[in-house]
Amino acid sequence: MITFPFDLTVYAGLVVLFFAHAWLARQAPDAERKHTLYFFAGLFVVWLALETPIDTLSDHYLDSVHMLQHVLLAFVGPPLMLLGLSAAMVGRIVRIPGIRALTEPVPAQVIAALVMIVWHVPALYDATLRNEGLHVVEHLMFVASGVFLYWPMLNATSSQARWRMSAGAKLVYMLLATLPQDGVALVLIFSRVPFYEFYTHAPRLIAGFTPLVDQTIAGAVLMIFGKVTLAIAALVVFFRWFGVEQAQDRGIESAIRVR
Repeated sequence: MITFPFDLTVYAGLVVLFFAHAWLARQAPDAERKHTLYFFAGLFVVWLALETPIDTLSDHYLDSVHMLQHVLLAFVGPPLMLLGLSAAMVGRIVRIPGIRALTEPVPAQVIAALVMIVWHVPALYDATLRNEGLHVVEHLMFVASGVFLYWPMLNATSSQARWRMSAGAKLVYMLLATLPQDGVALVLIFSRVPFYEFYTHAPRLIAGFTPLVDQTIAGAVLMIFGKVTLAIAALVVFFRWFGVEQAQDRGIESAIRVR
């Protein structure tokens, strides 16, 4: 039966995050209304992934929907929440021991890659579907890995990093970020045997929608939808970079004319 789940721990976590953000915003002189809207949008995406029929379908019926859930938790919710932070708010967060080190580009990339690959190993993937506590840990790690991954890309969150990447370095960083998800996705797309034993026994909601077809679609969902926010971020970085170059060229041309 496809229903809306109700998990008090999810709602408690969302409420805690919302009020923590509100407290930070009150302490930050540069906080704007847009920061609250972005952060609320990120929380909404997490709620959408965990407290709607997406969760029911992924837990009991469809691997493809389960992969959509992972994409929402790791690649859509985190960047929206990070856009909800101003530079002053980030300054307070990085005072927490370990945060600054973990959000540097290299550790962030490594953490996100490991989380993506390890949790999609068949033994662990199946285990999360049979153990709710482990499943909660998996979801928390996907959200955290997404936060780490996107942290070095955004101006506000990367403002206090020891290594602030140039626009070109950010584009390379984003390209590298697609490799772990593409590796997992390609295995699922081209495998001729079901990887996840749990879904071989799941009820079929649609006739002919076999576990192998479901798995192939899951891989496609990860490969295509997992790139959406990365592609948007890459376009923003590229056009800002292009705009700066154009402005500099116009400045040089103007200086030559004056002479």
